[in-house]
Formats: sequence, structure tokens, C-alpha cells
Amino acid sequence: MNILALLSMRLREFTIQIENLSLKEIPGRLAAYLLYLSEEQGEQYIIKLNISKLQLAGILGTGPESLSRALGNMKSRKLIEEEGYNIRLVNRGALEALAEDGKSSA
Repeated sequence: MNILALLSMRLREFTIQIENLSLKEIPGRLAAYLLYLSEEQGEQYIIKLNISKLQLAGILGTGPESLSRALGNMKSRKLIEEEGYNIRLVNRGALEALAEDGKSSA
């Protein structure tokens, strides 16, 4: 039963990842990933990015330049703040809406 539960959980994660890669734009994917990290780390507002931005771009299915633009856009819209490897989720509600919608409105 434990093996079935583990396989089921992994299948759900892969299904969500495929949905994100095929249906969401880069800002929506990034917002969803940041919120996922927040839940995984048990932090409401400050998360630690434990991978390089190049690796993050690979996970999100984009290039480093597009990731940098998306991060810059989120910072200019006051959704996040970057402090080295730490990312502060300034406007969690707007990030959740962006992750749900999957499209950048600005």
C-alpha cells in the first residue's frame, strides 16, 4: 500500500508538471514553483532557492534569460524581493492568482 501511495503521489506531481509546462506561461510557472517551495520549506513569506537559476530555468522549461525577465517583472510589480538566495514573497495573493491563471497580466 505504501508503494502504491508513493507512486500515486509521484504521478500527481508529474501530471501537475506537465500541465504547468504545456498550459502556463513562464511567470505562471515561476509563481507556482515559488509557492510550491514555500509549502515544501514550511515558510509563508521567505524561501531559500537551493538551486542555481540555470537549474531553475531547466525545471521551468525555459532559458535563463526568460527566467531573469520573469523575476525582474515580478520584482517590479512588487510580488517578490530577492536577497541573494532568499526570495521574499511580498504579495502572496497575487502570486497565487498568477500561478492559478498561468498568464502574466503585466
